[in-house]
Amino acid sequence: MQHLKNNKHIYFAIALYVTWIIVFSAFNYYQDKKQIYSTLDQQLESAALTIPLLLPNNFHNKAITKDGLSEQQDKEITLKLSEYTHSNPVAYIYTLILQDEKIFFTSSSASDQALEKHDSLTSFFEQYDDVDPLVYQVFRSGETSFLEYTDKWGRFRSIFIPLYAEDGTVYIAGADLPINHIQALLSKNLYLTLVISVLFLLLVYPLFILLTSESRRMARKLEQRIEQRTSELVQSEAKLNSIVEHSPVGIFHYNNQGELIKTNKRFEDIIGAQKDKLIGFNMLTHLKDPEMLEAVRQSLAGNISSFDGPYTSVTGNRFMYLHGDFVPLYSSNGDIEGGVGVYDDRTDIQRNTDNLKKLSMVVEYSPNGILITDIDGTIEYINPKYSQMIGYSSVEVIGKKTNILNSGETDRTVYETLWSTILSGQEWCGELHNRKKNGELFLAQVCIVPIINDDGVITHFIGMQEDVTEVRMASKKISFQAKHDMLTGLINRYEFENRLALLVDDAQQNNATHALCFLDLDQFKIINDTCGHVAGDELLRQLSLLLQKTIQSKDILARIGGDEFAILMENCNLEQAEETANTVLELVKKFQFMWMKNSFSIGVSIGLTQISKTSGNITEVLIHADSACYAAKDLGRNRIHIYHSDDALLAKRDGEFRWVNEIKDALNENRFELYAQPIVSLSDVPHKRIYEVLLRLRTKNGDIIPPGTFFPAAERYNLSQPIDRWVVDHTFSWLKKHLPQLDDLDHLTINLSGASLGDNELLRHIMQQIKSDNLPPGKIQFEITETAAISNLRDATLFINILREFGCQFALDDFGSGLSSFAYLKNLSVSTLKIDGLFVKDILNNQIDGAMVKSINEIGHIMGMKTIAEFVENDAIKDQLTTIGVDFAQGYGIGKPEPIDNILTKTPSYQSTEAPEAPEAPEAIETAAIG
Repeated sequence: MQHLKNNKHIYFAIALYVTWIIVFSAFNYYQDKKQIYSTLDQQLESAALTIPLLLPNNFHNKAITKDGLSEQQDKEITLKLSEYTHSNPVAYIYTLILQDEKIFFTSSSASDQALEKHDSLTSFFEQYDDVDPLVYQVFRSGETSFLEYTDKWGRFRSIFIPLYAEDGTVYIAGADLPINHIQALLSKNLYLTLVISVLFLLLVYPLFILLTSESRRMARKLEQRIEQRTSELVQSEAKLNSIVEHSPVGIFHYNNQGELIKTNKRFEDIIGAQKDKLIGFNMLTHLKDPEMLEAVRQSLAGNISSFDGPYTSVTGNRFMYLHGDFVPLYSSNGDIEGGVGVYDDRTDIQRNTDNLKKLSMVVEYSPNGILITDIDGTIEYINPKYSQMIGYSSVEVIGKKTNILNSGETDRTVYETLWSTILSGQEWCGELHNRKKNGELFLAQVCIVPIINDDGVITHFIGMQEDVTEVRMASKKISFQAKHDMLTGLINRYEFENRLALLVDDAQQNNATHALCFLDLDQFKIINDTCGHVAGDELLRQLSLLLQKTIQSKDILARIGGDEFAILMENCNLEQAEETANTVLELVKKFQFMWMKNSFSIGVSIGLTQISKTSGNITEVLIHADSACYAAKDLGRNRIHIYHSDDALLAKRDGEFRWVNEIKDALNENRFELYAQPIVSLSDVPHKRIYEVLLRLRTKNGDIIPPGTFFPAAERYNLSQPIDRWVVDHTFSWLKKHLPQLDDLDHLTINLSGASLGDNELLRHIMQQIKSDNLPPGKIQFEITETAAISNLRDATLFINILREFGCQFALDDFGSGLSSFAYLKNLSVSTLKIDGLFVKDILNNQIDGAMVKSINEIGHIMGMKTIAEFVENDAIKDQLTTIGVDFAQGYGIGKPEPIDNILTKTPSYQSTEAPEAPEAPEAIETAAIG
């Protein structure tokens, strides 16, 4: 017991030591486990996020179904995902979708056994029947989750990441790691920790024996002193070696021949070479850098020398920015026996210095004004741009408060918010009204960022300022231009419809009554054509000023088109609105426009409608007013027509409006269908097949409607362009799909309406689709009517020329409807003329029609064009056209329109000369604009 008391401090120290070893082992194991899990979770996340890059574009979408992927495609995806898993410890990667509260695989990698057996390589739409319920929660929450669970494939730690396809479809990217793999890693580290702990514990035993054995301690006391002296010497040398070996700078020793005889670890790292390659390296014979070589020679001559600059290691082939000092070493008799060198790799320091210089230059030459202040707002720095912006030099503002720029125009609360924000450590951005040195006010977009040191204390503020005065003025101007007509200064159609929507909502919600007038000028085109557009513009300006003075101040006047105006009358019944309309009508009647000593009178057709709770939505109100206006024109112009729901004259236009809704629904629901009608050669020379693409509308009841019924409404209400776009896209798609079956096809003809000729977006779209679908442009011909071409001659010429150069063909339809056509024909680069069917159908009975057909055919041939005759209804007309020399014929006597897919089974036209049966219905129902 006495022995225990005498040595209790020894036992306490040993117990403390053992406790420390146990705590160290546990802490080390916990840290290793945490690091392993962190590393593996990063690998899981990286693998899961890589999956979308390995899958085809738009792989996941709302329309994805079990039949959406072939078995071969599924296997190819499985092999690609499996190949990726071979390069990392991840066992499986896959994607999941949730349909009908069931989870399905859409892709998955395979195990090595499955790959060797080529078994189970398809996983598309395989149900995950023992999925962990928590995976459903991932779909619902949309948050990434790590789970450890067991299923039929084993026990795994997995990541589930919700992702979104381009169309918004949610799917999960997942990756698995086997739990036994994680446990193996943990066990490996645990065993290492236990071994180290045991070694440390074993070290305690001799210490225990040494400290507890009093007699042994006394017996060896003298020996220990001797050992201590020896140890001190050894330790001193070891410390010196350790200092050299672990020095943060590279140290090396070389003899007087310049050969390296000793190096430390840092030197090896700097040079980029191992010790065995360095020892014996002769610097005098192998160094390439002349400055470095001279520094070594100086040291061997007894002088301290140095080197500073970029250097490339000869042995390690490593580039760095190096600082080296070379010191001579002397023997005991004073002779130089070599030298010691000290290397310091300053690459990072130099890079930081360079970066600071670059950053300084960025700040100095920044296009934005930059200033730095202390915590009290005292200016410490401004860059040249800031100085230029405020008119003060840096000398004038450094040391002053930032309120030197205060103009007094910014509300005080803005500054209070600014300071409270930046003093809380947050960034503040906003606009301030500042004043320059010369007193000029300017609007500044300012962003202020606090600078926080390592202790979390704000030390400075950095302010970035941009003068946005001109930008704001331009923005206001653009905003005004977006809502106003630049010619008259009145609000434009866009703003007019916004305000009309407000009145329609007010009528619906508050049972209020308002009125709308549509004004369409009569005889305006005469002034434009005789005096030019300058005169027309001046007339519109004068008339708009006159109308503004006439209407009441609460009324809204807008220019909604070329010669169309509208008046919105708020809180106005129909009788009051009619009085205003009559005033406007009389005013326009009396208005005399003077231009270059000529006087012109114009008229106006006015459509008036009431806006009430029963008027319907904004579209219906606009249709009512527009219909009433055109009814006024139909009744003789220069008058007022008031819309009434039982008006027989407007019933027809209401019918057109119903077709408008039907057309819009058909476009949205893809209820249009492509038909095709053959065009055959009248010569004996065999010719490849030609078809004109025609359009039909299938109603919701299943009826097929020809374009002659609905297309007039489409042209009137600006729906012809979207219809053209539909026809072009679906024809191209059909042609791409069936191109290998159409070797005997010469070309397909696609009709375009006049409105599409000025549509540059459609022009770009056509060329882009032909290139992306790899279609032969020569198999595509576009057909436009003569009337559309003449009405839009400039746009038509540009449209035709661009697509002709691209390789497409063009035909001019309904040619002969006007004798002026010949004057325009030479300006249009068309390859085919289609002779108006009105001349062709009576060619046997009407000599004038026969002469017209012959004349048009001859003109076309002289200009190097092919001719096509429409409305060929029987063999007699066909024979007559052959005699005249027309190249091609089209009509019910040649072949009726039928679904385009039917032509895939047709005999080529140059192989069949049989005429079809007589037509059952007149073909005049086909409209030229869309077929």
